[in-house]
Amino acid sequence: MRIALTSPYCWPQRRRGSERLLHDLSHWFAARGHDVTVIATAPGERRVEADGPVRRILLPQRGPLGLDLRALNFFHRFAFQVEGEIAADPPDAVLALNYHDAWGVLRARRRGARTRLVYQAVGIPVRRYFRRIPLDGWMFRQVLRGAEEVLTISRFAGDLLASEFGRDSRLLHAPTDLAPLLAAPKPPPDGTLRLLFAADLNEPRKGALLLARAFARVAAARPGARLDYSGHADAAIQAAIRAAVPQDLVPAITFHGVGAVGDLPALYARATVFVLPAIWEAQGMVLVEALAAGTPVVACDHGGVGDIVDDPAIGRLCPPGPIRGHAATDDAALAEAILAAADLAAQPGTDAACRARAAAFGLDRLGPIYEACLAGEGAAQSGLRSDGVI
Repeated sequence: MRIALTSPYCWPQRRRGSERLLHDLSHWFAARGHDVTVIATAPGERRVEADGPVRRILLPQRGPLGLDLRALNFFHRFAFQVEGEIAADPPDAVLALNYHDAWGVLRARRRGARTRLVYQAVGIPVRRYFRRIPLDGWMFRQVLRGAEEVLTISRFAGDLLASEFGRDSRLLHAPTDLAPLLAAPKPPPDGTLRLLFAADLNEPRKGALLLARAFARVAAARPGARLDYSGHADAAIQAAIRAAVPQDLVPAITFHGVGAVGDLPALYARATVFVLPAIWEAQGMVLVEALAAGTPVVACDHGGVGDIVDDPAIGRLCPPGPIRGHAATDDAALAEAILAAADLAAQPGTDAACRARAAAFGLDRLGPIYEACLAGEGAAQSGLRSDGVI
């Protein structure tokens, strides 16, 4: 098949779950013998480059008419850019990871492109998001009606799409390239409790500051504990995190920054417990990555993370707190869950159980299902729902 994958951003320019999905899945399709093109944006002028076996079309990252407003921004321009690319050289199928580019594919089909459209909602669809941007709400509903297949990446997201927009979807979790993580050796315990957080610290809903407060409690119970943060972190959030712990604990906190992609497997493997106290996670691919490195996890029981952390043998879930206040749970409950997961990490067989759970989200398991969706095979039919892929 000639396959195109579209998304406004691409890996490693942005290192979120959707960009990782775009990168890993495009390379998996290419390894299967498909002709694969990624259409995304980047600063500068339009260019075409090779990302190994994958062809990448990178379009100018500019807003229409030089504007970057909520109601008119570069996402809207990207929709028309995608229309032009697909109309000029139609692939057999498109996997669109954003509704703007999916809408662009629909416009290209009106111009004669005979292309199957599979739209994957990589976020959590809620109606109130569109209240201030009605144009986007109209585009989103057009995509829900026009796509041959609509995918959601967690039961939470799928249930909301059905209740908020009246559109059933197929549950298909985002796959992860597990090979580098499974290959990372798990160091033997050295008596130090090491916590790891990997996400954008500047985003309040991720819970980086909450974790710092919980860490103060954990360190009181487990002296010598350490906390590593990996991800974007501006000076303000770093200062807030340091201020949230007693002064003598500040040297125990390390900010690694974004770092190199190749550094992550070792960070995951070295950690005793991986902690992501976030809310509104559509899935939480970093939890899969940590599990693949043999590390038990702690997360907030909100959004799609329950699809991953479904067994007390691999981690703990905290009850959600005041969601709108960006506090996934309270720091005492989070600290309790971390200490329980630390005890779990010391038990024989925990690393094997974690890796076994992560295997359910591997490309070898989920890639063929994506392939069938794009080919229009099997149960992947518009408007039908297929729960429990994993």
